[in-house]
Amino acid sequence: MGKKANRFSLAASQLNFRPPVEVRRGETKGNKPLPEPIPIGQVLLLMVVHLCRKVLFVDPSIKVGIYIIVVFIGSILGDVIPFPGTYFSRKDNLFNVYFVKLGWGWTMSLVGAFVYLTSSVYCVGDVIRIRKQLLRLLVATLFWFFWTKSFVYVEEAYGYCSKAIVRAGSRQCLAKGFTWHSFSISGHAFILIYCTLIIMEEAKALVGWEAINDHLRNEEHNRSSVESGPITPLDSLSPEQLLLLREKYDKFTPYIRIIFIGMTTLVLIWDVMLVATIIYFHSTPEKFIASVISVSVWFFTYRFVYQRRLLGIPLPGEGIIRYMNPNQPLVPSQLRRSSLLYSHSSKSDNKVPTFMGMPLNPMRNMVAPETGGAPEERVLRREL
Repeated sequence: MGKKANRFSLAASQLNFRPPVEVRRGETKGNKPLPEPIPIGQVLLLMVVHLCRKVLFVDPSIKVGIYIIVVFIGSILGDVIPFPGTYFSRKDNLFNVYFVKLGWGWTMSLVGAFVYLTSSVYCVGDVIRIRKQLLRLLVATLFWFFWTKSFVYVEEAYGYCSKAIVRAGSRQCLAKGFTWHSFSISGHAFILIYCTLIIMEEAKALVGWEAINDHLRNEEHNRSSVESGPITPLDSLSPEQLLLLREKYDKFTPYIRIIFIGMTTLVLIWDVMLVATIIYFHSTPEKFIASVISVSVWFFTYRFVYQRRLLGIPLPGEGIIRYMNPNQPLVPSQLRRSSLLYSHSSKSDNKVPTFMGMPLNPMRNMVAPETGGAPEERVLRREL
């Protein structure tokens, strides 16, 4: 009985998960590359970008519902309740003159730069793919031009001057000091809502952007090491493409983050000016129709045309590499190759509870003799 106890304690001591110092130093040395230290300036920039993500990464479908409800209810309240005049009720306020009236230019400038820089990275410099990404902005500009001109045409064609004059038009009527009565669809409500939805859709290219750096680091390690590491979305790239991707990612990422912050600032300004438009300007039908048109154009392009690839135009983030699913685990290449030959269903049925990667009950983790267990384990099982 004493011999059995001594043998049991000896075998149990050998099953301890902490190896001796000399073994631990040689056998547990990791080969996975670690990220480089991040400078404090970059940490602060990432914190700001994280806050901006809270603004731009709201589901556009939810934002659309909020816009429709706020425009409808807010416009009715603005028609019924006499809100006191503020700085935003003046047409010559700074935000209206230098931002809203130039809103399309501001939006296309920032979003255009953002789309070009991001697509240059995830398209790995492919000019044809980059042009296809920029086609979304061209389509948006065509819709913006068509609808704004249509609003002006409706105002001119179906309006009249408060006093009959020769060659009555809105400009001639207003120039003579009279009033022009017409159904003026709110161009401000249209452009503010449409620009916000475009920014939110195009900003999705930054989802999982930081994972590209991890994929680059792992892929470079896999190609320079004999042992196979985790699979990355970059394993199909040629060495030249991988080098170009690293160069463009490191070069463009700081500018992409700054532009992303600028896009967030624009969205906040557009939302504030939309509230001012709802309260102080235009009638309820004029604002509601403008909001419905802007939402319809957004839905037709981003939810119908681009998702179905009707014009061959991809969605934001779709390029040579796939990086927008950061939650997808990286599978070791050895496991992927073995999964093609063997079934792992039997192993999954006999899983042992673990804590921090180690089994909670070492005795349950022993291998049977027929499966090729260690000699000490087989001796222990026979003794027990």
